[in-house]
Amino acid sequence: MDKILSVSIACYNVEKYLDQTLESCLVPEVMDKLEVIIVNDGSKDDTAEVARKYADKWPGTFVLIDKENGGYGSTVNAAVKAATGKYFRLLDGDDWFDKDGLRKLIGILEDAEEDMIIARFCRVFESDGHTEERDEGEHIPFVTGTFDDMPDDAWFTMHAITYRTSILQDNNVTITEHCFYTDQEYDLLPLKWVNTVRIVPLTVYCYRIGREEQSVSIEGLEKHYNEQTVVLKKLYGVYSDVHKRQTKKDHYIYQYFVKRTRFQIRTYLIISKSEQHKSELVDFMKYLQTSQPDIYKDLIKCSKFVKLLVWSHFRAYGFLHIVMRKKYRY
Repeated sequence: MDKILSVSIACYNVEKYLDQTLESCLVPEVMDKLEVIIVNDGSKDDTAEVARKYADKWPGTFVLIDKENGGYGSTVNAAVKAATGKYFRLLDGDDWFDKDGLRKLIGILEDAEEDMIIARFCRVFESDGHTEERDEGEHIPFVTGTFDDMPDDAWFTMHAITYRTSILQDNNVTITEHCFYTDQEYDLLPLKWVNTVRIVPLTVYCYRIGREEQSVSIEGLEKHYNEQTVVLKKLYGVYSDVHKRQTKKDHYIYQYFVKRTRFQIRTYLIISKSEQHKSELVDFMKYLQTSQPDIYKDLIKCSKFVKLLVWSHFRAYGFLHIVMRKKYRY
C-alpha cells in the first residue's frame, strides 16, 4: 500500500528517549500507511541499536538511516530525499506522538490535497509533568483555505506543520547543516510553494520541554545562540522582498521574522552577562538597523525591552539581563 505520511525522526544521543518516541508510532490501524524514517546523526550512545530493533521488527514501517554527524538540518535533508509518503512531517527523537491523534491525522491525510496541514501539539514539562496544549490554528477562520484567507496574527511552528512531500522534493528544499535552530527554515523555506492550508483540530505532537541538552534550554542557548542569527540572516535573504507585504503570505512571513528576531534579541539578554555578548547584541541591532530597517522599526514599536535597549543606548543591558533571565521559561 502507498504510504500516506512519512515522518523524519532526528536522533542524536537519544537512547534514553527513543523507545517512547518509536513506540508512539506503533498504531496498528495505520502502520501500513506510515513511513517512519529514523535518522541517526552519528550518535555516540546506543541510539542506532534501539532504532534497529524497530526497523528489523517492522520493516514495512520503520527505516533506519545511519550516518555521520551533520546536525539537525542534515537529518531532515536525508529524510526528505528518502521519503515516499504523500505527506511529510518532523518528530524529534526525544518527543513522541499522541497515538489517537496520529491515527486520525493519517485518516484525514488520505483524502487531503492541501499543501500544508496544521494540527495541535502539546508541550510536556520534564520538571513536573504538567502539559500545555498549543493550537496555532485556533484563530484561523477556515478549515481549508489559502494564505489570502489568513488572519494577520497567524503563526505556525514545526511541531504543528505537515507538508505535502512533493513541495519539499520537487523544489529541492534544503535545510542548513551543522547548525542549530534550523527548524525555523523548515517553518519558512517551503512556503514559496505553499498555497492551500488545512486546519486539523487534533493534538498530534507531544513536545518534551526541560532537557538540559535541548537547544531551547539556557545551556543550549549559551552554546549555540549565534547560530540563530545565521539562520535568520539566511531567511532574510531568501525572502528579501517580504517587507513590501504585497501578499498575505508576505505579511505572514514578515510577522514571523519580527517575532523570531525579537526572540533572538531576547536570547542575547538571557545568556550569561558579558561584554562579548553585549557587543554581539549591539552588532546584531546595528545590522538590523541598516539591513532590515522595517523589522528594526517594528521591534521598537512592539517590544518594550527592545525599545528600552535602543533608547538607553544599551545602558539597560545589565538590568534587562536580570529581568529576562528570571522570566525565561522554555
